[in-house]
Amino acid sequence: MVVMALDHASFFIAMRHYSEYWGFALPVYPGDLALFTRVISHLCAPGFFFLMGVGMHMFWASRRERGWTESRIRRHFITRGSVLIVMDIFIIAPAFILGMWEQISAAEGPSDPIPGAGGDPLLLLGVLAALGASMIMASFLLRLGAVTTVALGVVILVVCHFVVPDASRVGEAMSLFERLFLVAGHDQFLINNYPFLPWFPVCLFGVAYGRWIKTDAEAALNVTFVAGLVGIVAFALLRGGGGFGTHHPVVGDEWTSYLQVTKYPPSIAFLLLSLSANAILMSMIHRGQSRLVGIGHALLVFGRAPLFFYVVHLYLYGIVGFLYTGSTSLLGIYPVWILGLVALYPACQWYNGFKGAKSEDSLWRLF
Repeated sequence: MVVMALDHASFFIAMRHYSEYWGFALPVYPGDLALFTRVISHLCAPGFFFLMGVGMHMFWASRRERGWTESRIRRHFITRGSVLIVMDIFIIAPAFILGMWEQISAAEGPSDPIPGAGGDPLLLLGVLAALGASMIMASFLLRLGAVTTVALGVVILVVCHFVVPDASRVGEAMSLFERLFLVAGHDQFLINNYPFLPWFPVCLFGVAYGRWIKTDAEAALNVTFVAGLVGIVAFALLRGGGGFGTHHPVVGDEWTSYLQVTKYPPSIAFLLLSLSANAILMSMIHRGQSRLVGIGHALLVFGRAPLFFYVVHLYLYGIVGFLYTGSTSLLGIYPVWILGLVALYPACQWYNGFKGAKSEDSLWRLF
């Protein structure tokens, strides 16, 4: 979440945001800091989908133990997923529109073109909508075994890879179904950067991992480091091949070229890189818990109010970007990012106390 805040601070204040769309050439980064700032943010969205899946299984298992019926659990997830979709459309989208307006007003223009035929956008869908749709769909699959869940995710991921068209169709209009479910882009009234199906498998992988944690937490947590290393090797082989699972071949001889991957929609290489890095990071946090007491507590304050943090941080950095009309370097964003986190900390502390006092069925608990 704190890394995501850095990426959005860059978007709103420095007006620098690189979008790795299928069909267009991958962005050219002006320096190592720009590359690092963007690549580190690749951990965020896949991490959100994966951990949401883990949390869904944990919630399902704990509520089953307390006597909840399958239909009651499903209703909970359908309600929660619907809230995410509605918030994305009516609360989150205006914040990003503010950022786009700032760029246009500053004569910067959008950071990157968007695939598709274009038009007059009325509906902007982002990561929360895809998370909500994934939560709703996964709520019907929670009783599947871990192997079946992973296999289903792999099949969907491979099919989605082959469905993405080649670069010759980047400017063509696509159907509403294609834009909503398969291919990122802008047609007529809809801009969708997070089509549902390519991201859904990550949620399924999280559900399967949550089942493993519930069965044998120590074994599941201990294997994450090795799994991360294996994933990095698989990523290097796949990315080096430049064909299946990549959407973009490696350009240039520098090792950093391997890190430039297609995110919209996510290529298999992108997901291998980001999920493997998340697994290694998770292992390091698990093994070093005793040495991370202070910073770990601060991160928990943010993590216990994820949706509240998401909404407030967007408008916080958006307002700062709106008020600050000068030129800002990418390096200059880092202290602003940290100051924003300092301001968000007591706000999240307050909200955690506020929602903790609400009943278990209160909608406020969903934030």
